Amino acid sequence: MPGAVANAPVTPTRRLEVHGLSIAVCGAWDEVTGAVARDFAWFAAAAHGEPDLRVVLERRRPDLDGAGALTASFVTPRNVVYRDGPRTLIDYGGRALARHERGRFVVQSENPQLAREAAHLFLLSAIGEHLDARGLPRLHALALASDRSALALLLPSGGGKSTLALRALRDPQVRLLSEDSPLLDTGGRLHPFPLPLGLSEADGAEARGPVRRVERMEFAPQLLLEVEAYADRVEREPRALTDLVIGRRSLGCDAHLERVGRRAAVQPLLREGVVGVGIYQGLEFLLGHGWRDLAARRRVAATRTRASAAALRQARVWRLTLGRDRERNWEVLRSLL
Repeated sequence: MPGAVANAPVTPTRRLEVHGLSIAVCGAWDEVTGAVARDFAWFAAAAHGEPDLRVVLERRRPDLDGAGALTASFVTPRNVVYRDGPRTLIDYGGRALARHERGRFVVQSENPQLAREAAHLFLLSAIGEHLDARGLPRLHALALASDRSALALLLPSGGGKSTLALRALRDPQVRLLSEDSPLLDTGGRLHPFPLPLGLSEADGAEARGPVRRVERMEFAPQLLLEVEAYADRVEREPRALTDLVIGRRSLGCDAHLERVGRRAAVQPLLREGVVGVGIYQGLEFLLGHGWRDLAARRRVAATRTRASAAALRQARVWRLTLGRDRERNWEVLRSLL
């Protein structure tokens, strides 16, 4: 290559393609670039042209001195954000430093788990912004399909979606669209968005396939069941939503399902589909114009509202009460499929 330095080290690059968004994950830190690529393995793609986004992982001490004497623009429990014109710096407690400018996100750290999480969260937000712009907002739900129907189960984080998803993978008649965030278009169709399944220790013991343990900044460590373990069980085509299920937990043993009116789904859809309470989107604000710019996101809110309204118009609405008996929970939900 013209101008290349002789014997220069080769920098591994992993490419992703997410509904038209081209991403390159690169850096000589193969442990972390590989982990980030596995996080989004469903979207692995061959290199083609210049990427829209480039994520660079650098194994080094964060260069805080080189950032200059900037003052904080935004503070969160996990990081401090500094802005310098078109450049945004994110300091993760001195253990990692991320720099974002014109489609390039560089992470410096000596901690592989922290570097991986910083890159992972950036990509989740960047992909989320792109999907909103494409009219494919994420819905915080478990989405399953069979030959005759497709359902979305709305449950808060920690409500049991992963446990049900893991059980669904053992049923040959059921396919998975997403364990946590299927895409919902403005015609009320669910699109696949498979990521590694986040499992508890108890669920991890039942998982069939490669499981990876990751550390997290604010939460307990998590086990991830890799996408390769269930890629053949993913529903690849968009499916019209037929059943919208509003889930809730109970201390009882039994589970039961009841048909309810559409009005019962309005608030859960507002929370999980329009606001997106259970979906990480923090860097969409930190790398943009902060919380002050929420008014400018009215177009995004309108798209999410149209998608949720389309789902509500066409789907039957159910209330599912989940008990302590996991197998019974699955049997009741399975009846809709």
